[in-house]
Amino acid sequence: MDGAHYAFMPRAKEIKSMYNELATIDERGVSHSRYTTYLFETDRYERARLAFYFSIIQEAAGVHAALRGLSLTDLRSEGVTWVITRNRVKVHRYVRWGEVVYVKTWATQPVRLHMPRIIEGYDKEGVLLFRSTTLWAILDKESGKPQRPQVYSDRMVLPAPDDPDYPITITMPKPINGDEAVVLLASSDVTPTYDDTDRNHHVNNLSYLNWALGALPSELRDQYNITTIDASYLKQTFLTDELSVQTWGATAEMMEEDEPSFFHRIVRKDGEAVWEAHSKWKKREEFRA
Repeated sequence: MDGAHYAFMPRAKEIKSMYNELATIDERGVSHSRYTTYLFETDRYERARLAFYFSIIQEAAGVHAALRGLSLTDLRSEGVTWVITRNRVKVHRYVRWGEVVYVKTWATQPVRLHMPRIIEGYDKEGVLLFRSTTLWAILDKESGKPQRPQVYSDRMVLPAPDDPDYPITITMPKPINGDEAVVLLASSDVTPTYDDTDRNHHVNNLSYLNWALGALPSELRDQYNITTIDASYLKQTFLTDELSVQTWGATAEMMEEDEPSFFHRIVRKDGEAVWEAHSKWKKREEFRA
């Protein structure tokens, strides 16, 4: 079955040719691409959903890797695959329908078993829209064990160590563990569908975000938007998993605060967490127009 499935996938050379039309890599090792905001990627106010930025982050990273011969198709022949393990995003503005997002991304020095990557989105005036710091791991497809990333970072080609515009050494803060989030504000059950899965046959990272935000009251999302989110991908999940989506806060009145913050957790029925995130929000009108 797997052989039949993969027979329809484009070959590595075809993928690289396709991505050459979507992105470029400059002499400093930075990938440049751009993405148009389509109507289906916006909310009822014609502002981009956070999921649109998450999809850009995923796509820009994938395109850059493909241009360096490290696409999922390339890695499959080596018996390994990419997975994202953490994504920390700071949003300055949500673009409107029709706006183009100009993206820069570059890889940085490995941190233990992770390869960090920076992704920045800008508007046409060169004003920063969002900045994402991500951590990626390379897993053996058979054992699921992480592989040492140094050989892959060498193939990615990092910016020069002394390049002031594109730092290749980063320090990620420890993830928020949610100890202060003691009040369960919302909980709902979800079962992954076929459309939640990707080519790795597990749930794609965008689905976790959409489930977490979908569990919040529409009244809250009408008034507020996320300004910062720090998400950790803890376990892979699959079609057969039964999951619970939980939203926690420090107090029962957290949803009525001027700048609310939440701790999101998605757990299996046995209580094991598969995804966690800490989000900070502010009034929609406080974002730049």
